[in-house]
Amino acid sequence: MYRNRRLSPLVLILVCVAGISGCQLWQTTEELPPPDPTAPKVDWVNHVRAATLLQEWQIQGKIGVRTAADAGSAYLDWSQSFDSFYILLSGPLGQGSTIISGNPYGARLENSNGTHISASPQQLVYEHTGWVIPIEHLPYWVKGIPSPRGESTLEYNELGTLSGLRQDGWQLEFDRYGDLLGTLLPQRIKLQRDDLKVTLVIKEWSPLNNDETGDPTG
Repeated sequence: MYRNRRLSPLVLILVCVAGISGCQLWQTTEELPPPDPTAPKVDWVNHVRAATLLQEWQIQGKIGVRTAADAGSAYLDWSQSFDSFYILLSGPLGQGSTIISGNPYGARLENSNGTHISASPQQLVYEHTGWVIPIEHLPYWVKGIPSPRGESTLEYNELGTLSGLRQDGWQLEFDRYGDLLGTLLPQRIKLQRDDLKVTLVIKEWSPLNNDETGDPTG
């Protein structure tokens, strides 16, 4: 909700982090296909290449956020087409539906209280919350690979995929994968920096099947 025409910090964090621990999240009743336990470890270089080439996708699931002062969760539907994204948040925040869309040229947030436009998602978050959220890294992190921008420290699991990642001051944990869209993709991701903790549980990965992204400044 608005306070003095400002968006709730928790809502903006939920919207713009999208992509987590402390929050009580539901467990999916329909698991994604698990990796073959008899398969050899993935070749990391080939895995990164396959995940990087996956540039049009859609995920559905739930995101939870805990800060020192607040906590909450929302259902998430996130469509990504190259550098453009369209994120729909709904569910138990009591905020109704919130949509944020963006590309390298700008970002727009829409809900029942109005529309906000900014030069970037990071700027949109910072203006309304004071949080510096690395939006540019999230399309890589959500696929279980480090962003090409900035130094990173990697930890691997028995599959040869990431179990942990430290980058740009953030600590990430990847504790479940599914064999989907031609590669192994995360089903649950936890991010933490200082007192901000976010958990993303992904119920479904799918190819992007319609054009939901666009120019938010148009």
